[in-house]
Amino acid sequence: MPYNKNMKAIILVTQGLEECEALVTYDLLYRAGIEVKLVGLSDTIVSSHEVTFLPHLLIDEIDPENYDCLILPGGMPGTLNLEKDERVQKLIDRFVESDKYVCAICAAPSILLHKGLLNDRHFVCYPGFENGQFPAHAKAIRDGKFITGKGLGAAFEFAYEIISVLISEDKAKEVLDKTQY
Repeated sequence: MPYNKNMKAIILVTQGLEECEALVTYDLLYRAGIEVKLVGLSDTIVSSHEVTFLPHLLIDEIDPENYDCLILPGGMPGTLNLEKDERVQKLIDRFVESDKYVCAICAAPSILLHKGLLNDRHFVCYPGFENGQFPAHAKAIRDGKFITGKGLGAAFEFAYEIISVLISEDKAKEVLDKTQY
């Protein structure tokens, strides 16, 4: 697949998220040339480790039709805050209905599990968030239009999978090589 700078991704950010899962993924996608936006559920985000940052856009300001990939970082209580927000639920549904990529890392795959979206699929998540399912043994995995990552320690592998599907495996490898991964 040729390099395509027109690919666009959303990383949803909310109170209590694991900031490094969001920001490492953001950084690596950005380095790959993907237009990536931090989309907030509110205008100021305080992470689970009390890091404060500002999103590029608010969830009510985006048109999901303009994006190719939706990314849900984990963390607590960030995952719970994402899951209980009806706008997030509708956004996930729109991406699934449009056959676009939905990606989740750490505890966030539990949101997709609760919706039944990972039934009969290979996935990974932070231990304890399996919802009675049996996750794969990998740091990150892709199954169809779903990409999941195990946790912060798997952020590079998670981003690699996303870059691979949005651009190419060669570009993903190049980005990781340049970061000395």
